Amino acid sequence: MPKSYTVDDDYNDSRLDKWFKNKIINLPQALFEKLLRQNKIKVNKKKIKSSYRLQTGDLIEIYNISK
Repeated sequence: MPKSYTVDDDYNDSRLDKWFKNKIINLPQALFEKLLRQNKIKVNKKKIKSSYRLQTGDLIEIYNISK
């Protein structure tokens, strides 16, 4: 089961990678990109890029990431 997060107003129009580093865990950018390529992070059930601009209410799902 993925962990699900809903984007709040504070992060409207901010980049996905910024949100992730502030809210979840501060990862090196390269590792974050790797998680995206492996489909471990999705927004609204879609594969996206780290530069994706979040909208209020977007559903972010994070699948089984561990160090």
